This record gives sequence, C-alpha cells and structure tokens, in this order.
Amino acid sequence: MPELAELRLTADYINDSVDGLSFISVDKNPQHKCEDLEIPFKNFNIKAKSRGKEIVVSILDCYSDESIPIRITMGMSGYFSMTNTGNEAKHAHLKFNTTDGTTLSFVDVRRFGKWKQGVHWNDNRGPDPTTEFEEFKENINKNIHKASFNKPIYETLMDQKFFNGIGNYLRAEILYRIPTLNPNTSGRDALESHPIILELCRDIPMMAYQKGGGSIKDWKNPFPNESNERFFICYGVKGMAQIVDRNGRRFWFDTKWLQ
Repeated sequence: MPELAELRLTADYINDSVDGLSFISVDKNPQHKCEDLEIPFKNFNIKAKSRGKEIVVSILDCYSDESIPIRITMGMSGYFSMTNTGNEAKHAHLKFNTTDGTTLSFVDVRRFGKWKQGVHWNDNRGPDPTTEFEEFKENINKNIHKASFNKPIYETLMDQKFFNGIGNYLRAEILYRIPTLNPNTSGRDALESHPIILELCRDIPMMAYQKGGGSIKDWKNPFPNESNERFFICYGVKGMAQIVDRNGRRFWFDTKWLQ
C-alpha cells in the first residue's frame, strides 16, 4: 500500500502534469461504487496536496475564486497517470479531461481507493509527521495515555490517528534504526524511553520520498527519469526476523535487541 512518501510523490506528479492546463470535465467509471463527481465549472484548474495517506485534489474555477476539494485515498494499488484522451489505463476510475486532448486518470486495479467530494482531510487521521511535525508531536504527547499506546510499538506506529502516513514498510525502517529496542515494548514505554522515534517518523519518510518511494510491489515512481534507488534496509530483507501482527500484516525487524 502506498504510504506517506508515495502520496507526496503522487501529489508532486499531479501538480507537474497539470501545470498550465485547463480542464473541462470529470468522468467516473460507472462500475466503481464511489460517488459521481458533480463539477459545476465550465473550465477549471487542478491542484493537489498530500497529508499522510491522503491526497486532496482541489478543483479551481477558472472564472471565480470558487473551489471544490476532492479527498482521495489510494488504497492498495492506486496511482495517477497523464495520457492522451482515449489512451487511459483499463482500470482508470476517475478521468479529468483537459481542453488539449489529454486526461489525468486515477487508476486503481484493486478498487480499494476511494474519493469524496466537498471534504478536506479526514478528522480521524493525525497530523503529517513530515509537514506538521510540531502538531504531530503534540497530538501524541497529549494522547499517550490512551489504549492505542498499550499495544506493541510496531502496532502503535500503524495507528493513523497518531501516525498518519506510517505504514508497513515505514514502521520496519523506523524501528530498525533503534537496534536496542524490543519491538514488543508498548508504544507508551517505547516513546518515553526512545523519544527519537518521533524524529524518525519525520526523517525516514522524507528519506523515502527523496529516493523516489519505497519500491513496494504496487508502487512505481511516477518520475521515470529520477532515481528510484531501493530504499529498504530492513523491510523484506533476507535475514530479518518476521512476525505477523494482529491485523495479518507481516512486520520485519532486526534481533540485535536480543544481544
């Protein structure tokens, strides 16, 4: 599943692709269960911004200051693609059509991605640790007494109310940087004894972003001319230990803390 770094790269790709373009319509694949989009503007521009595991695509009227936000989650395999109109990928579920014969498509083979018109960020997700670091820390520190922090730290890091954008590969790479920490330590005890975890929740996603994403199976860097150097030094790496968390997700970790 795309995580914070991949969402940020996707927003960059959208903004680069639509720069200077005017749009005239949005088409939805009728087979997708999400709502139809109702765009009342004759011509509009598009601007994208990411926050954790969400993207908001703003529809900007060319003739007024009006705008409409569309919140999009990428699901397991979602991505955006710019093509000539008529050459969209088979599983393109949203098509933003321009005046010059090109189309920006949201493509999602597995259909886990969703969108909702008229809303910005999900209130059930916390601040983005890379762009809202102070708010991110404050949100955790004021809620650290809650039950989410009773879980092992490797599960606490997956709670999007507090660690928005951190997913399966990022938690492995974050905890790998603290070799003395037993990953079964409760989130509360781990954060109190190793406060550097919060800084790693900012720095490791930024490192992944700068390297073109985590090279996970369902992710392809949308900037083909840029480096897509393999990022992982723990996740999926031969020789690392593995356990399956209570949600069925495989967690890779180092066993140096046993020594």
